[in-house]
Amino acid sequence: MTTHAVYDEIRSGIDRLNDFELSTHDLSEPRERIAHADRVHFIGCGSSYWTGVIGQYASFQSGIDATAHAASEYLFAGPPITEETVVVAYSQSGETSETVTAARRAKEGGAVVIGITNSADSTLGSVADEILVTPAGTEKAVLATKTVDAALMLTFSLLESKYSEYTPSELQRTCRNVIDQDFQAAVAVLAEAKTLYTLGQGIEYGLAGEAATKFGEGALLHTTALPTPEISHGPIANAAGEPALVIATRESKSSLTSEVVSKLRAAGVTTIVLRRPTNDYGGDISIKLPSRSPDHPIVPLKILQSLTYKTAVKKGYNPDDPPELSKHIEWSALG
Repeated sequence: MTTHAVYDEIRSGIDRLNDFELSTHDLSEPRERIAHADRVHFIGCGSSYWTGVIGQYASFQSGIDATAHAASEYLFAGPPITEETVVVAYSQSGETSETVTAARRAKEGGAVVIGITNSADSTLGSVADEILVTPAGTEKAVLATKTVDAALMLTFSLLESKYSEYTPSELQRTCRNVIDQDFQAAVAVLAEAKTLYTLGQGIEYGLAGEAATKFGEGALLHTTALPTPEISHGPIANAAGEPALVIATRESKSSLTSEVVSKLRAAGVTTIVLRRPTNDYGGDISIKLPSRSPDHPIVPLKILQSLTYKTAVKKGYNPDDPPELSKHIEWSALG
């Protein structure tokens, strides 16, 4: 059996959860800046954008006014920026053209810029007022996994989110358990699919977006991420015969999600539901979290990474080097 780098890096992200916590021993200054901000803007591209969406919802839980923006849209049609604005800019390489340019212009407009990157010596580092370097280490696979884990964990710690209260050992134990589950039924459906809708509500919408990115990059599916009920406003009409992945891992069961799943199945959509064992949404295929699993986004995230990897391999693709994918993109027009 061929071993891919991304297979090892999905596991490495779990092994290094303790390092992620140790690396955040002094966040007092950036936390102080966020505490005094009137608004926080999260910006990034690809997986970095969806990390920002998850950060936005985590901010809401902490009483912080925040909005996530794709860096290109922030650059060309961004919201008003004042001296009370804090911009959190994500770029794994620290060189993504749209993100670096948007961060620079935000700083010129008076905003405080906090950069989160995996590269200490980067252009983003030279632009940001505060640069936070994740301890993910070198990522060989183009498909980002452990760097997403690191950025997410650092974000929760920066925001002093409820998610930062879990111990690394507790999260590691659960994550190691979930990635080795038998996903055969789901993989068989996904490997035959051409399109995939990924659905979630609240912070799970951010996970749905990251899932759509990964399945699009790694398994070459045409993917669309939506807030769960939004699929009923038109897209359900073209989803028959294809799967929808519904992320519903919260401790309390959502009656709205149950209705959506029922409606999808009636329309001929194969529903794959990522859920807790106690919350049965009536999907065609269920992927269950362990009982008493921590209520933390890193757990379903690791399942989604593993599911993408196994689907890509099933389809005969190399998940380490998907076509047309690069660790960072540079545009001469933004030079």
